Amino acid sequence: MSDDLPYDAVLARIAELAESLTAPQTRPSSDEVGELLDWIDAFHRDGLGRLVEMIRAWRGEIFLESVSADPLAGLLLAAYDLGEAVDPSAVVEAALTEVRPMIESHGGALAVESIVDGVVRVNLLGTCDGCPSSAATLTYGVEEALRRHWAGFRRLEVSDTATDLDPAKSDLVCGFPPPPAPPAPEAPLLQIRGLGPR
Repeated sequence: MSDDLPYDAVLARIAELAESLTAPQTRPSSDEVGELLDWIDAFHRDGLGRLVEMIRAWRGEIFLESVSADPLAGLLLAAYDLGEAVDPSAVVEAALTEVRPMIESHGGALAVESIVDGVVRVNLLGTCDGCPSSAATLTYGVEEALRRHWAGFRRLEVSDTATDLDPAKSDLVCGFPPPPAPPAPEAPLLQIRGLGPR
């Protein structure tokens, strides 16, 4: 805080100034009024800033985006430059810019239908519409790009039947190969005390 005063001392000074300025037959000076406003501002700025830092530390980006969108709470955060200035459409567009060339190289296209509360809804167009590989493209291309670019991303929805397809059933995955299958687990070893594995 300003002048390195502890928080409880700042509150005490605010109370002292407020009492002095509201006392009967007192003519407040502009210096006292200015000091009172400065201390209130510093107290709110530091308190809100620490609150926002704690929320971010707990991965509360979606919550902060909601608070920023609120007419009153968002205005308060914006007044102290603490609001989430995340424009979901810009972030989603940046993520899709990464995967569109691969989708378009196979004659497909992807259009964003809506972005609401971290849920991105898309339409599959061109050769992607009905393609058995589109599920793999969505999972291993689009979803991964959205997760990398936007902390507030919750899930991907498709206005298409392709969401019901199993990407593992297709050999062609529109440029996004599925991750390799995990190795088969080894048979567990049985060990009797003092004798070693059998």
